[in-house]
Amino acid sequence: MLLVAPAALLACKGAPVDPPDAATSPQASAEPAPLANVPGSTPTTGTSGLDGGPPPEPLRSDREVPADSPHETTRELGAKEPPRDPKELAGYEMQVVIRAGEGPPAAKGPEVNGNAVDAARHKTEIHMTIDASQTRARFVLSSGFVLPAGTELRARLDRYGHLLLMPGEDSYRVAEPGALRALLGERRLDVAPVSAVDVTATGEGARRLNLRTRRVELATRAAKATLELAAFRNAGEGGGLVCRMLLDLMGGPPSASPCATDEVPLHAELRWTTQGALSFDVTAITPKADLAAYDLATPPSTASFVPMPPPMPPGEALLGKTDLAALRNGPIDVPAMAGDAQAPPPESGLLLGNSTDALRIAWVDGVPVAWVAPGGRVALPSLVRGRYQLQWRTFLGDAWDPPLTVVAPGRSEIGTP
Repeated sequence: MLLVAPAALLACKGAPVDPPDAATSPQASAEPAPLANVPGSTPTTGTSGLDGGPPPEPLRSDREVPADSPHETTRELGAKEPPRDPKELAGYEMQVVIRAGEGPPAAKGPEVNGNAVDAARHKTEIHMTIDASQTRARFVLSSGFVLPAGTELRARLDRYGHLLLMPGEDSYRVAEPGALRALLGERRLDVAPVSAVDVTATGEGARRLNLRTRRVELATRAAKATLELAAFRNAGEGGGLVCRMLLDLMGGPPSASPCATDEVPLHAELRWTTQGALSFDVTAITPKADLAAYDLATPPSTASFVPMPPPMPPGEALLGKTDLAALRNGPIDVPAMAGDAQAPPPESGLLLGNSTDALRIAWVDGVPVAWVAPGGRVALPSLVRGRYQLQWRTFLGDAWDPPLTVVAPGRSEIGTP
């Protein structure tokens, strides 16, 4: 159901102010945005297509999508601007950090390099860049994901679901509504059941990027969430497409997006009904007058349709050899752990194995060091000889095993081989 903001909110707060000049210096993304008031309008994202047309059409993973050529000439950032190049769109660029909880910390000891552990934790943070025009959005994945850096998700107002573009490929796949949780967590396109969502406005939220926000509570069968939304003039429905993405992760219908026109979510916390939580924070937002229309086309005219899920390697290390070796100041001699006599330990480092049916992340000393596919094996030979705290978790942080102490050289297997 749609969220209707209280009338009192509209009475006490004005319209959003103009965003910063789009021609500001490159450092503008690191500066607070100007104060904007919280709108009292009724959310419109997801209820209709472009120009109040028919409702959006759900994408299907077995059907290609006609090439897209976005123009968006009906809404401009300022009435006095010269005619815009049809190859460019106005909108916003957002820098986002995502956190899925913390793993068990490293054991105390002089051999533990605390500075290197902190640096590794920072390097494996989950980052994303979002380019959003008034009717389209592009989500570019960078560090920390199980999908390769440079992977893109694209969305448009008149379609439900997302297109997946893998780096190095001139093709796209379709992620139907309800597939994002499996895609981001397991590199699969399985569609989870969609449940009804309860939406409740809970008043004013925290200040984010020097902006007032309004807080909205969402609840589905899979998660409960808190969203904090801020107003940005002429953002159109771009922020609503970000809300759709978050709602997809919760297993809710995209038509229930709580974002009103010209609203952007700056913070979200998803609390899974199983266990754990996932947070989403916009750390910088910059107005853009020159977003390339081709980069937001959903799909691009040159991309071909691929009716299959993305490839599934056996796994991948999330840290380089130097970073892994730096977790310890030096090797220490420790007794070997009891293991399978038929599977001798490696000569160095850790050998990680996953005998479950779900992709898992191996956290070492509170740092996600590798992801391992079902049935996969990943070797981390550069881990220095000694003891480590290891925990197996899901990417979204909705399930994990108890932490355990492992010894390198050695191995860790989750599930029954």
